Amino acid sequence: MGRSTKNDKKREQEKAVFDLFARDFELPEGTILHGDIPDVVIDGPRKIGIEITDLYHVDGDNPSSEQMQQRYRDAVVKQAQALYSVAGGRPIELHFAFNFDKPIGKVEPLAEAIAELGRSIEQGPSDAVPDYAFEHIPELEWVYWNGREYPDAKWRVTQSYAVPSLALPRIEKTIAEKTERAKKYRPCDAYWLLMVVNFWNPASDQDISWPDGVTVHAGAFERILLYRTHFAPIEVPTWR
Repeated sequence: MGRSTKNDKKREQEKAVFDLFARDFELPEGTILHGDIPDVVIDGPRKIGIEITDLYHVDGDNPSSEQMQQRYRDAVVKQAQALYSVAGGRPIELHFAFNFDKPIGKVEPLAEAIAELGRSIEQGPSDAVPDYAFEHIPELEWVYWNGREYPDAKWRVTQSYAVPSLALPRIEKTIAEKTERAKKYRPCDAYWLLMVVNFWNPASDQDISWPDGVTVHAGAFERILLYRTHFAPIEVPTWR
C-alpha cells in the first residue's frame, strides 16, 4: 500500500471502526487493504478507495467544542480535588455534571470555586447537593456525594447529554475538505467517503436521520455514507 503517514494508534482505531462498518454494510467484492490516502482500498473488479473520517459537532480546536470541554472538565475536577486535599479536606468522593450551555473558560478559578464547594458541603448529608449550594458556579449542572470516606477517594465527572440533530453544515464542510484531499489519493476506479459518528462520544454523537428532500454536493465521491457505530449505516443523498 506504499508509505504511510499515519501512526499505529490511528490505524488501529480506523481498522476497528471499519470492521464494525463491514459487519453492518454489504461491501463490494474484493480484498480489503488498510493503508493511507485513502484509508481503505477494496481491490476487486472495481478498485474502491474509502476515506474514513470522524464527524464532530465543531472543530476540535474550538475552545467550546465538546472535545476541548471534556479535557477541561477532567482537568478542573482533578485540580479541584488537589486543592481541597491540600486544604485539609476529608477523603470523600464527589461527582459532577457540567452545564453544556456554559462552557469552561479558565480551569484555575473554576477549580478553586469547586474546591471551596467541597469544603462547604463535606459535613452535610449524603445526597445530591442542592442547586442553591452551587448557583454561583454556572458551569455546574449537578453535584452528588455519598457521605463516605475512601482511602483512594476520587472526584469524578459524571456527564449526561442529549443527542443533538445531524450537523449538516459540518457534513458539507467535511465533504469539501476531503474532496481537496482526494487530489492526493492513490488511483482507484471510484472513491467513497465514510463519515463515522461515535455514539459513545458526546463530541461526535448525533442523530443521523437524514432530512427529507435535502441533498449535498458529492464532491470527489461516488458514495457518501454515514455510520453511527453499532447502527445501520445510511447513504447520503447527493448531487453533482
